[in-house]
Amino acid sequence: MLRRCVWFVVLLFVVFLSAFSVVAKDNGLPKLVVHAKYVRVTTYFGDNLANGRIPPEDRQAVSDVEDAVRKWGRYTLVYERENADLILLVRKGRLAGAQEGVGVHLGSGPLTPSIGSITAADAGDPRDTLAVYRAEQGLDSSPIWRGIETDGLKAPGMKLVSEFKDKVEAAAKKP
Repeated sequence: MLRRCVWFVVLLFVVFLSAFSVVAKDNGLPKLVVHAKYVRVTTYFGDNLANGRIPPEDRQAVSDVEDAVRKWGRYTLVYERENADLILLVRKGRLAGAQEGVGVHLGSGPLTPSIGSITAADAGDPRDTLAVYRAEQGLDSSPIWRGIETDGLKAPGMKLVSEFKDKVEAAAKKP
């Protein structure tokens, strides 16, 4: 019985040390982030920036993040998810938002237009968000990295992009 307990403690110790060494080795970022070449920048509302449901602030954040990625030079921007290694998801902070527009109701009766109906609503964190996902797993998976900060996607500083850049550069320096 004592022998089993000793083996169990040794096994737990080895598992603990191996988990700790993996995190310490790569700065918390998987090697995919360091070795990735292609990224896609998008929003929670989808890839089509012409979509009226995308808030103007998020549309601007996509443009600003794309500019920051180009300036950084580590990754190449792609515009189709299937060509990307990573997806950078952006969201400008806001407590609540709604967009008005013209809608058409498809009910049991004839088509009836309605003016001033809410076509999109969004509520959430008032801070900006930048999240990084593995492209092959999509946005339904857990993010590899996420940064949340007030005005974190405000140009020209782009604090969240700078923070992500620093993490990637630090992970790239480690063997």
